[in-house]
Amino acid sequence: MKQAAIQTTSEAKSAQPGFGLGGLAVQFLDTTWRMATPVLLMTTGGIWLDRHLGTKPWLTLVSVLVGFGIAAWMVRLQLDRLNGANK
Repeated sequence: MKQAAIQTTSEAKSAQPGFGLGGLAVQFLDTTWRMATPVLLMTTGGIWLDRHLGTKPWLTLVSVLVGFGIAAWMVRLQLDRLNGANK
């Protein structure tokens, strides 16, 4: 009886919820929007500012770098959340 309880407990700890085929697809989609959205929004804003202020291409380049930084930060938060959930 004790052996069955120990086995069930260890199986429950080793199973990672959300990492089946559907859960993995959701994680990929979640990561994709976190990477693409800040870069696209910042790039669009930089292009608009460059056209209106006549600073072509400098604000676009800076905004792309800022967008990549925001994307990296958002993905890092996602990974930290996932690692915390799996402990």
